[in-house]
Amino acid sequence: MAENNRYTEMADSYDKSGVSPFDAPTPGSSLTSDPQNPQGWETPPTFSTEEKALKNIFMNLTSEDNHEQLLNSLRDGNPIEMIVQVLLFKGFQDGKWSPDLMLMLIEPTIYIVMWLADQADIDATLSSDGDNWDEEGDMMSDMAKDSRKMKSKSNVPPSLLAQMNEFSGEVA
Repeated sequence: MAENNRYTEMADSYDKSGVSPFDAPTPGSSLTSDPQNPQGWETPPTFSTEEKALKNIFMNLTSEDNHEQLLNSLRDGNPIEMIVQVLLFKGFQDGKWSPDLMLMLIEPTIYIVMWLADQADIDATLSSDGDNWDEEGDMMSDMAKDSRKMKSKSNVPPSLLAQMNEFSGEVA
């Protein structure tokens, strides 16, 4: 009798949340996918070095359509951390980089997005906690200074820094 009540409670909680416990892929279905048409992450990555991947990220973020979307997203209050997370995970799904390289790209990509926000005079939020690089203590202001100066001691390759300096004159 107690077991029946627990089942009823579980069914009610699923109904309230609008989630079906059976609305999921069939277990093992990934093992039956067509090997001739693998998913992006099942193939060798397009980029195997951090420098090449960062150049690709920078070029994509500064293309006309993407640059305006990025700036609008930052103006809307979306945190840099969230934008970078989505960007890098999408790149992994598309087979651009491996999970290990994706983790190595987090910090330099955050610096790039911070720099682009600074170039456009956008007071962007760094994390979903509402941390703002100008309002927080020393660490956040140091990050802002680094993003403005883009010293070569950061994880951004020097060749990409040169491209960023060229781009800074083009920002409207």
